[in-house]
Parts: sequence; structure tokens; C-alpha cells
Amino acid sequence: MTEPVRSPPLWEAVLGRIRELILSGELGAGSKLVETDLAERFGTSRGPIREAVRELVREGLVVEFDRRGNVVSTLTARDLAEVYGVREALEVAAARSAATRADDGALDALEQSLIAFEEGTADGYLANSVHDLAFHRGLVALAGNARMSVIYGQMLTQTAHLLRTAAEGNPTLQTAIRPSAHRDILGALRRRDADAAREAIEAHYRYAEERLFPGLSQ
Repeated sequence: MTEPVRSPPLWEAVLGRIRELILSGELGAGSKLVETDLAERFGTSRGPIREAVRELVREGLVVEFDRRGNVVSTLTARDLAEVYGVREALEVAAARSAATRADDGALDALEQSLIAFEEGTADGYLANSVHDLAFHRGLVALAGNARMSVIYGQMLTQTAHLLRTAAEGNPTLQTAIRPSAHRDILGALRRRDADAAREAIEAHYRYAEERLFPGLSQ
């Protein structure tokens, strides 16, 4: 019995392109997503566009209004508090698991994202944030919980949008952010100290929130 491998659905490719446009800032907060315009831009019918936008709504990058249609989300300080609250809780749970189950090889792999982050600090935080988010994604992956990773991935997508929005209102985010908190988290995991990892994660989020809140509307 054959089981042919099929290409991903067209709407998923469209989803990736629209997501890139949002996270790059080309489609800024408040931009309206018009199906006919997007279909013409990507050379598709409106069906794949509709499916992609529906997924973006689920991810929190797009908001659906009854009369205005679909627009790129304008994320606020409240959104930051909610997204970071979920991220922090998931990371603490993941660290508790990782402190007992992650082997040295997995922690070495996690450190590679941290090294990339440390080496890129001169570029400013926003440009270097991809390595920061990769470190946190890797931390959660250490728990070996696929559902947790899916939920966390959605939070990281919203975080990337939040970072760009915050940077527009707070230019200091373009400067380097201290990487020591990441070292504290990794060090605690290498010592198999779940309590120290939790404390390092909590301290990191308090510091991050202090930097991000001034750049977001309430």
C-alpha cells in the first residue's frame, strides 16, 4: 500500500508569508487585511487567504471585527502581561522537568542559542531577539511535551509582534539587553536545581517586563 507524501497545503505557505509581513513590520499594527488584495499579491484564490487569516486570528496576530474586517493586532501592555504570564508558567514547568530529565547533550544544544545571543548583542536587542526566542523555545522543548511546545510557539509568535510594537515606542529596546539571566537559567539546569531555575526565570521576566511596558499602550 502506497502512502504518497504530499506538499503542504497552499494556505500554509500563504500563512507563512503573511506572518513574515506582520512580524517584519511591513504590515503594521492596525493594517487591514483585504482578501482580494492578498490573493492578487500571492497569486492565489481567496480560499487559501481566508484559511491563513483564520489561523493568524487564532495565533493572536490578527483581530476579526464585525464591520472593519480583519486587521493586524495592536498589542498592548495588557497583552504583554498575559503573554509573558503564560510563557513564564510554561518555562517554570519545563525547567522543573528539564532539571531531572535533560542530559548534558540537550543542555549543550540549548547553550548554542545562548552563545549566538551573546555574540549578537552588539546588533541591539530587537535585531538579536531571534536568538533570545530560540533559547526560550529550546528550554520549553526540553520538557518533551509536544502540546506544551505548541502552546508556547503561539506565545512566541505574539512575543515577536510585541517586541516590534514596543521598540517603536521605546527606542532603548534597540540597545543590548543583559544576557546574564539566560546564563543563570542554564547554570541552574546544569546543577539540576529546579528551584534556582525557577528563580532565574522569574527574575528574567520581571526585568523584561520593565523594559517592554514603557513602549506599549495601556
